Amino acid sequence: MAMTRCTHGHFYDAAKHTTCPYCGVGADAIEGKTRRVPDRVGVAAPAPAAAAADPGVTRAVFRDASTGISPVVGWLVCTEGPDRGRDFRIHGEKNFIGRSPAMDIAITGDEAVSREKHASVAFDPKRRAFWILPGEAQGLVYLNEQLVNTPTQLKARDIIEVGKSKLMFWPLCDDTFHWD
Repeated sequence: MAMTRCTHGHFYDAAKHTTCPYCGVGADAIEGKTRRVPDRVGVAAPAPAAAAADPGVTRAVFRDASTGISPVVGWLVCTEGPDRGRDFRIHGEKNFIGRSPAMDIAITGDEAVSREKHASVAFDPKRRAFWILPGEAQGLVYLNEQLVNTPTQLKARDIIEVGKSKLMFWPLCDDTFHWD
């Protein structure tokens, strides 16, 4: 097994991961190339001053420029499966679901969930609406027992099924509350 080193110095198996499972940066990341900026628990996000100094880094529109924080807009709560009782924060724009720790919503305990991009949940801040989208992996996604083939709007208490896990959707942002 040949190990690959990302630009942050982490080693990982490139045959299993397309990006570093610790920080989300690929081995081919070069200055000026668009790449994911980590902001997960345990991974330091760049300071706002550093972000302003690096105009080549892509930033989420929904992220607060003064704090560097992408505020929570909702949650998924695992109601069935190996991660039962665990909650997952949903942030603005796309949130990728997969088993890899590099995913925005990492369902690490369910071997039936695809490692990367099994599905995604998106928050549209202009319309204050949530959507479930099928992923790029082979695994299927169900919403309230119905197969998801196209982007489908979510409503409170909907049940998303990926692998052997069922996740209940809880919105925070809607017509009555939103981050300005």
